[in-house]
Amino acid sequence: MNKNLILKAALLSCCFVTASVNAVAGNIPAMAAAFPDVPLSLIELMTTIPSLSSMLAVLLSGRIAGALGYKKTVLAGSLLAACAGTLPAILNNMILILAARAVFGFGCGLISSSLLILIVYFFSGNERSQMIGLQGSAGGLASLLTTFIAGQLLVFGWNISFLVYLCGFIVFLLVLFFIPHVRSICTSSADQGASKGQLNMYLTGLMMFVSVLAATLFVIKCATLAADKGISSAGAGSLLVMCISAGSMIAGAVYGKMSSLLGRISLPVFYLICAAGFITASFAPNLLILAVGAFLLGFGYLAFVPYLQEKISVYGSKGTASVLVFQSLGAFAAPYLGTLLGLFTASLPGQFIAASLIFAALAALAFVTEKKKS
Repeated sequence: MNKNLILKAALLSCCFVTASVNAVAGNIPAMAAAFPDVPLSLIELMTTIPSLSSMLAVLLSGRIAGALGYKKTVLAGSLLAACAGTLPAILNNMILILAARAVFGFGCGLISSSLLILIVYFFSGNERSQMIGLQGSAGGLASLLTTFIAGQLLVFGWNISFLVYLCGFIVFLLVLFFIPHVRSICTSSADQGASKGQLNMYLTGLMMFVSVLAATLFVIKCATLAADKGISSAGAGSLLVMCISAGSMIAGAVYGKMSSLLGRISLPVFYLICAAGFITASFAPNLLILAVGAFLLGFGYLAFVPYLQEKISVYGSKGTASVLVFQSLGAFAAPYLGTLLGLFTASLPGQFIAASLIFAALAALAFVTEKKKS
């Protein structure tokens, strides 16, 4: 088999760890029933706390990669994610579960912070662009499959569904045998450009934070929304997360063509698709329409994320690290956005409408800022 093809497959396999963070989001109602004395916001942290520890890993990854090399950093991340990811299967204490999820997130952060650098190192030109696009599609497919598996395992108990993270051990072996060792990668020339656009870099990071914050609200609240509407079933939460993943997978496949076709209005359009997803879900009378809303949200999400990442990549490794940190912070803080919106309305459909307005405002801001650059 072509060695280059094997290398690509091994690199993309990492997405089966990094994209599986929300695979157990459908567990929230079952875990809320299993832990009646634990606040719902604390249980929801089970889904988002990996983003906080992932941010810490991103901040430390430069030093870790400098000491271990990028391949060993990915190996360490895969092993941490596999072990800590499956640990909640044997735990019955929410604090310990959250601790395990935090370690899982740290492992994911080590992988994601090194994966893009490895792609840039091994590939160039159109092949590099293709790999970045495939990374998004692979992430969507990985999220879809792991969420489906977790949903099937949920039938046997919320704790059993965490066994989906055994896939981390397979990724570990693929990286071990098929990715060459890389110790250092020079990014000094790109880093020099970072000092020239601090304001633009942090504005882009702030937009990433707000948009991921709002989008993640859908992920953690969609199962509860279905239950509140009386259209829930045992696997409704997992089905909706799968629809988000399906939308993400398709968006990753067509992102390059869409951004080229839409040009400077790409980001506003991507944000409006997310707004449409929230509006559709808020008024959904049945599970099918709710699933359409989830699909739209997933599509818009994996369209605006690579757009912002690509936009900030001109600032080198400093820009890459900053956007990953803002992305992680946004995902982590999502439960608190729900709490904040709850001060204005206790209605989940009302909160989803508010989130759609956030995306509409982001679309307007993106249109103005992109227009100034044209």
